This record gives sequence, structure tokens and C-alpha cells, in this order.
Amino acid sequence: MAVLRCTIGVASLGFLLGGMAHALPQQGTGPSPDQAPAAGASGRGVRILPAETPPPTPVTNPQQGVVPAANAVTPKPAPGVGPAAPPVLKSCERPNARPTLRFTETEGFDATLRAALRRGRPVVVDLATPYPADREAPAPLGAWLNEVKQSGGTVSMAPYCQKGRGLGGFFAKLFGGGPAEPYKAARRYDAVLHVDAVDQAVTQIAFAPRKAVK
Repeated sequence: MAVLRCTIGVASLGFLLGGMAHALPQQGTGPSPDQAPAAGASGRGVRILPAETPPPTPVTNPQQGVVPAANAVTPKPAPGVGPAAPPVLKSCERPNARPTLRFTETEGFDATLRAALRRGRPVVVDLATPYPADREAPAPLGAWLNEVKQSGGTVSMAPYCQKGRGLGGFFAKLFGGGPAEPYKAARRYDAVLHVDAVDQAVTQIAFAPRKAVK
């Protein structure tokens, strides 16, 4: 009986040792307690590749917003050459630097011009505000020019500054009429209208004594 119990104990011990030896290889093949079991395609043996990292964005020029080329050359201004200056328009000098009187307003002008013409000398009237050559002369200048023409004198235009264009054919409407008696001092004169040909404007009027008719 004692022999039988010893035999059963040895067999039980061998069975226990064999089960432990069979369990040890299986523990090394299973998942670690810290690793979660694979799911989906990975659990079926399919390898999932990690997402590719996008290439780094090239550094741009903060002022231009473009990447300068490796061989780009920034143009530089030539030494001593600056931006072209705008042309300066220079006005022409009026023909008579020392006019006899200046036409600025109508009040008192007739009396002043009459006194100057009665001396029988050349008289130059400078216009503070030139008027277009294709329009009638302002009052009372138109009446004085009309008296020169009606009394047999000549009224002509003399363009200056550059060659004048289209200055003919204006005499019919240049002069305003008026009573002849107040302007009879102009009957011994011819008149020349000095016209700035660039602006096509009358700037001065010269009264010259008429030459004696032979």
C-alpha cells in the first residue's frame, strides 16, 4: 500500500512538472501586457506603413514673397545715372520789357491811354490777363482797336516764342464797337497785337504812330 501511494505521488509530480514546462514556451510568444492586441488589417498580418512627412516649406523672401533663384542677380542702377527729371516748360519773355501801362482793370484805363496816345509816341499796353487770340478783345481795348481800324489804320498780329499757327482771319471779331469820339486819339496810330504762339493768347498791344502818307 505504501508503494502504491509513492508511485501515485511520483506520477502526480511528473505530470505537474510537465505542465509547467509546456506552459513556459507559450508565455514568450503571447502579447506583452503593455501592448494592445492588433486589430483590423494589422491583426490579419497586413503591415501598415507610417504616413510620409511632407517636405519642408522653402524659405521665401518676406519682401517679395518668392524664392530667389540661386543664380539670380539683383539689378543695380548705373553709377551716376538717376531717374529722368520731368521736362521744365519755360515761358517766353514778352516782347516789350518796359510797357507804357498795364491793363489790369477798366476803371480809369481810357483816360490813361488817351493821355499817352496824345503825346504822339509809341504806347505799349501790357495785359495782366492775356486773352485768347481767336476771341474779341476785352472792353475797352476792343473799342480802341476798332477806332484804329475804322480810321484807316492797320491792326496786325505778331506771334512770338515760336512760329504761330492759325492766327489769321480773326480781325472780323476782334474789336468791339463804341462811340468814335472818346477814342479819336487812336486815329493816328496803327496797332500790333503780340501773341504768345504757344498759348495762342494776346499778351501785349503796341500802338505805333502811323507813317505819313505821301
